[in-house]
Amino acid sequence: ARQGKQKEAEEIMAGALDSATEAQLNAYGYQLMNGGEIDKAIAAFQANADKHPDSWNVYDSLAEAYMTRGDTKKAIEFYKKALSMTTDEAQKGRIRGQLSQLEG
Repeated sequence: ARQGKQKEAEEIMAGALDSATEAQLNAYGYQLMNGGEIDKAIAAFQANADKHPDSWNVYDSLAEAYMTRGDTKKAIEFYKKALSMTTDEAQKGRIRGQLSQLEG
């Protein structure tokens, strides 16, 4: 992409995303989010949720991206979904804290 070959870069990225693991997609989404590309991060996290609908973590990441974008309603929706799925008490506490901030 930096060489001006945007179409080729997009084709390579699409192939990589199709074969990426949950952890790889999640890391990519955070890389995008940390780089200020929130909409692209949301798309990556949504693709991860579509590929791994039984993982609480994908919804937690999606919620964080929506929170970063300022979409409180969507952030709450996905944090609640993550909360309902996780069995990890530490994560439940963290997510409840996020929900408390968003709903407060």
